[in-house]
Amino acid sequence: MRFRLTLLFLAITFVNFGQKFRFNSGVGTSLISWHEQQMTLDFAAEISFQNPEKNRKTFIALKTMGNLTGTAIDRQTYTFIEPPMNNFNQPIQPNEVLQAGYRGGEAEAGVIWNTHKNKKQVHLTPLLSFYSRSLARKISSLKSEYIEEEKYSLHGISAGAGLIIPGKTAVTIQAQVFEPLYEEVTLYGRYVGVPYQSLVSDKHLNFKAKIQVIKGKFGWTLNLETLNLGGAENPKSKSIKASQAIIPSTLLTYFF
Repeated sequence: MRFRLTLLFLAITFVNFGQKFRFNSGVGTSLISWHEQQMTLDFAAEISFQNPEKNRKTFIALKTMGNLTGTAIDRQTYTFIEPPMNNFNQPIQPNEVLQAGYRGGEAEAGVIWNTHKNKKQVHLTPLLSFYSRSLARKISSLKSEYIEEEKYSLHGISAGAGLIIPGKTAVTIQAQVFEPLYEEVTLYGRYVGVPYQSLVSDKHLNFKAKIQVIKGKFGWTLNLETLNLGGAENPKSKSIKASQAIIPSTLLTYFF
């Protein structure tokens, strides 16, 4: 009898857990238009919590991006720290081909309101979250010799709203504004020495939008993100100019 009661309790707990939590994971690609254009392979995961009696849900979302191939850089616009001259280091020739490799990631945790599952009409869902974003550009030669790398890290608050169109095939249209409260750029390099980490003073607003279509346990998402990256002055190293990265991406998702 106790064994049956235990099984019943576990079954009720599992059902209740399933009603409140939802997990999804996905795979996709991004086209990063920054200093160069480059395709990346992306992996994403999200877990959300929705109390059936509440009209809001909390979520945590993660995404990682890695380059598929290298992209040749424009030697006319790119400058790097020259290696010290000795018997082991030779200068990089002006016509030598150098390539860039992009990688990055993002993490977001927040709350979405007006998300009760019984809503059958088109409605808005306000959103507020803590958001972190990273984007890095690694420079190397065709011989795979590592030269240097710059990495941006942005942490701040994101706010926005989504338009939900319920149905057997549900559609979400969402827009967000990201305000970085803390932004830094770190310069690594074969000849840089100790990595130089600099805070970015001229922080700018960043924007992202998405269209998501969900049918059953599968979803397809189209994203567009604009990152306005600030510059950094490094008197003892190399200064980095402000830049903009525009990143359209797609994601195929499975909901467990």
